[in-house]
Amino acid sequence: MTATVSRGRTAARPAGGGLPARRAVIRWAVRLFRREWRQQLLAIALLTVAVTGATFGLAATWNLPASSDATFGRADQLIRIPGDDPAALDTRVTAARAWFGTIDVIGHRRVPVPGLFDPVDVRAQDPAGAYGGPRLALRQGRYPTGPAELAVTDGVAQALRAGLGARVPLGDADRLIVGVVENPADLHDEFALTDPAHADRPQSVTVLVAGDHDTMEAFRRTVDGPLVREARPVAERTTLTIAALALATVGLLLVSLVAAAGFVVLAQRRLRQLGMLAAMGATRRHLRLVLLVNGAAVGVIAAVCGTAIGVAAWLVTAGFVETAAGHRIGRFDLPWLTIGAGMLMAVVTATAAAWWPARAVARTPIMSALSARPPTPPAARRTAVAAAALLAAGLTALVLSDGSNPLLIVVGSVGTVLGVLLASPLTIPALAAARGGLPVAVRLALADLARYRVRAGAALAAISLAVGLSAAIVVGSAAAEYRSREAAGLGNLADSQLLIRIGQPDPVIPERTAAEITALQARTDTIAASIGGATVVPLDMAVVASHTDPGRDGGPTGHPAVEIGAPAAAGESTMPYPLYVASPGLLRLNGAAGMAVDADTDVLTTRTGELALLNIPTRGVRPTVRPLPRSGYTGLPDSLITPAALGRHGWQPARVGWFLAADHPLTSAQLATAQELAATAGLTIESRREQSSLTPLRTGATGAGVLLALGVLATTVGLIRGEAAGDLRTLTATGAPRRVRRTLTATTAGALALLGAVLGVAGAYLALAGALHRDLDPLGAVPVVHLVAIAGGLPLLAAGAGWLLAGRLPPSLARRVLD
Repeated sequence: MTATVSRGRTAARPAGGGLPARRAVIRWAVRLFRREWRQQLLAIALLTVAVTGATFGLAATWNLPASSDATFGRADQLIRIPGDDPAALDTRVTAARAWFGTIDVIGHRRVPVPGLFDPVDVRAQDPAGAYGGPRLALRQGRYPTGPAELAVTDGVAQALRAGLGARVPLGDADRLIVGVVENPADLHDEFALTDPAHADRPQSVTVLVAGDHDTMEAFRRTVDGPLVREARPVAERTTLTIAALALATVGLLLVSLVAAAGFVVLAQRRLRQLGMLAAMGATRRHLRLVLLVNGAAVGVIAAVCGTAIGVAAWLVTAGFVETAAGHRIGRFDLPWLTIGAGMLMAVVTATAAAWWPARAVARTPIMSALSARPPTPPAARRTAVAAAALLAAGLTALVLSDGSNPLLIVVGSVGTVLGVLLASPLTIPALAAARGGLPVAVRLALADLARYRVRAGAALAAISLAVGLSAAIVVGSAAAEYRSREAAGLGNLADSQLLIRIGQPDPVIPERTAAEITALQARTDTIAASIGGATVVPLDMAVVASHTDPGRDGGPTGHPAVEIGAPAAAGESTMPYPLYVASPGLLRLNGAAGMAVDADTDVLTTRTGELALLNIPTRGVRPTVRPLPRSGYTGLPDSLITPAALGRHGWQPARVGWFLAADHPLTSAQLATAQELAATAGLTIESRREQSSLTPLRTGATGAGVLLALGVLATTVGLIRGEAAGDLRTLTATGAPRRVRRTLTATTAGALALLGAVLGVAGAYLALAGALHRDLDPLGAVPVVHLVAIAGGLPLLAAGAGWLLAGRLPPSLARRVLD
């Protein structure tokens, strides 16, 4: 009998289990993450810090740029009109009002204040003006409403040493301070405010108007003579924020590379579990999905926590950022869409960081995974060739960039970084090979590093990256400071020097009697006595006594002072420099004491290039010049005319001030006393202006690099020492004391830290040398303290922390952990 079996339709089963299998693997991966989240705190913390920094950086970048409201208010255009000719000023203001309709007129007067080097900008502005509102805000008191009332900014109040309700002499009359004001868009804008209805005649006027460029050009054609006009610049806020997001993305990618070392550790810890999953039929895609889900979970947690902490940090520190930015900042005026994009990038980069370890684990044979054997390191020759090729390509791109081509700089930096990262694991066998003659515990620790070279190499690459970025910031900022000092000198004056002038700087020197000079000399001697140990050097300038000129801005008449500068072409102006009469004291200040000056020499100066004598009746007079050594201080009288040149031209010396050089740095109390004494005599004092320093940036970069490297070390050393538990049992059974455990951990941490510090600093110098190869002098300014802290402090901290934390008996010595 023949039986026929009828085959019914069977449901097609998708390969690999399809969506149900993926859902099951995802649920299992989530359960594993919830069970082992404490072991991933380092990766979460690193990414959280990166997201926090990115969020805070985006908030700061969005709010740091100065707003054009500081100059334009709500206007689109502004016109600056000089007040030399009152009739022309009134005509132009009337023409602007007729053309544009609604305008806002702000008057300016530069009023000298006794004892102050810079005059005060007395501003006549209507607080309810059509366009000037964003330029003016009341902080205390009220706005002035009468001719004898005044409102001042905090800087002017401090300079005048007067507060709300005080009377101060300003101009020709005493005025009552009734308010404290500011420019909210520019907190460094210092001025005094008067009532426009009772203000003195302005020396210049700013007219704020609305309209486009074509409207302004059409108005310009209706006005005779020159007209200074400005248009509101295009806002760069969005561009800067996009650039900040790009930088934040790069930072997240780099931190994810550091976090990848933690995912390598995680993959090795879960190797047996993944081997069991593969033995039950899971595909490579499923095995990869386990770690990818873990990476995505880490990214989500880091994105949420980092953004929350970043916004909170911004709200707490916005006041300090406001002070640094120099303008008022809205606390919740943030680029929320860009911050959301940063959160998404955190999740993406964390998932990408888990990809390579997931790929390596998925390719591990099942038996090797079940036995949890360390993965076979890749061939050293292949890695060395790739590292050398990337280094060569990166350095070549940096050299070709000449430090100015952005694309080549980015390509070169990335190639150099990748080359150093690939070369990092190759140094571990070399270190292990040099362990001969060392104690047993040290040799065992170095042998374990070579044995677990894959994960140790990933950690070493992460440490090298963290240290390299830190070293690049440290060395680069030192080079930038070197160049800025070369360009701007050492500042205006040393902290032990004062430049005392009679009145305000003016190329017209009024005539003064011998009695007046004697009285001012006595007051200068009093100032020198209050300082103590100060040398007083008189300052004279050469004046053309045969000519009399009116003083500027209504000042007294006098004789023109001879100046020096580059010869100007027809219709052009040039930058003049004061020319003082040479004396033994000034030669000594310029480091030229006892210099023999030829009789035919006219000028001794540090200026270079073609020079001419300025502010004299005859144009184009070229002096005979002899160079002076450069002191580096821009305020030092370093252009001197010889007495022989005075006699040849028939000019006369006129006293304009004194230079005080003390033998010690001046304190703030001594400076305040000197200013008070000078103010009562009509003298002005110039002292050292503080220069900005990048030392805090270097210190912060050093600390951040060291902390990041220590965090990576904590995870890696813990894993290596945990997997070497069998060796520890053997040592303990043979009577090895606690000191051996301490030595093992300290050696492992110290060796990785030392290698990472050396590779990171070397990579930073290689990259900077490639970019600055045409001028390597800035790299000669070595920030020794910070580099020693990185290269020496990191290994010592790592070894010390390993020694202290390894004293407790690990549970793995008493029992074997079952997966």
